[in-house]
Amino acid sequence: MDRLELSKGVEVTRDLALFLREERALVISDLHLGFEGALAEQGVSIPRFQRKVILERLGRMLDRVRAERVVIAGDFKHEFSRNLVDEWVEVKQVLRFLKERVTPVLVRGNHDNYLATILGDLRMELLDRADVAGHTIVHGHEEVSTLHPIVMGHEHPAVKLKDELGATVSVPAFLASDRLIVLPAFSPLALGVDVSSVPYLSPILNRTDIGDARVIGVDEREGLLDFGRVRDLREIRAALLLK
Repeated sequence: MDRLELSKGVEVTRDLALFLREERALVISDLHLGFEGALAEQGVSIPRFQRKVILERLGRMLDRVRAERVVIAGDFKHEFSRNLVDEWVEVKQVLRFLKERVTPVLVRGNHDNYLATILGDLRMELLDRADVAGHTIVHGHEEVSTLHPIVMGHEHPAVKLKDELGATVSVPAFLASDRLIVLPAFSPLALGVDVSSVPYLSPILNRTDIGDARVIGVDEREGLLDFGRVRDLREIRAALLLK
């Protein structure tokens, strides 16, 4: 399944994006560009593939959905204490790629403290929030006052499954209720947080009862997977812990 309609004109997609049809806007979150460079600064070396994967994902997303805007709901880059050389390069490359096809809109995340400096070269603005098609888009690391449903990232929601050998598999997922939609991380390197475990990272989630929120996983081969409600997953997790 490629797309699933949550409400009229609001769809989740297999491209880890929310589509607001009325405004032809795609919303993604948590790209964490420069992640490998930040690890290298700490003495940890891994193959540098994330930028390539993200550009491929963006290309597939824009090929499948005719959008006019792409809103990034925070954590566009990874290092929050400064701008790494890798981040200057990767941020500009990804934004130039997007600007060839759509209008990118950037919302500030907790890792984006110095992103505005890079954006200045591109004459782009970094917003605290974006109001699109009756939805308020924020990163989710801070409280927000709004009468509209909230779309946020920050949490990196995922469903944790065990395979036949007992290894844990993490499936990125959307959380969706009437008033709140939490986006999966767009980065292939972002660790997912089990949707059935509490407390959460976001103050918005910690003050919201999301037991009835739908959990929609994203598998690269199968597309969208409906895992039911958060409450159901919590009950399954509790039962497994008792065994």
